[in-house]
Amino acid sequence: MEQVKNVIVGIILSVLAFLKPIEGELVTLFLVFILNFVFGYLSDMIANGADFSLKKALVCIGHATCFFILCMAVYAVGWFKHQPHGAMQCVSLITYIVMYFYGRNILRNLKLMFKEGTPPYRVVDALDYLLGVKFVEKIPWFSNYLNKQNKEEEA
Repeated sequence: MEQVKNVIVGIILSVLAFLKPIEGELVTLFLVFILNFVFGYLSDMIANGADFSLKKALVCIGHATCFFILCMAVYAVGWFKHQPHGAMQCVSLITYIVMYFYGRNILRNLKLMFKEGTPPYRVVDALDYLLGVKFVEKIPWFSNYLNKQNKEEEA
């Protein structure tokens, strides 16, 4: 039994060492998903009077897991193709896109928590505007994608 434990610990440490170059990206994803979970729960509780939902929590954890696995897989593929720098750029791009969409969701949840017209509401509304307009300007093709999505939703 002790040998099995040592093998498992060795595998876990090896995987963590392999993923060390994308540690910052994974920590960023973790923080974004934690904030999304917390503010989603709080806004549901404050705005709708809803209790904790295990189903919603598991869906949130499932979504987060998908993005963690995606980032790790992209990095692994790039590493095996001997292009770790390109893989890191892809992982970084995935992280920025997650930060955009989940950041907007976090801000939307915060807006539900605050009374419209109050200073906290205005701060969150301004941040939502900045994230929605200024962040998108930094990634040229991303604004084209969002415009396309908005047109499809309107149709």
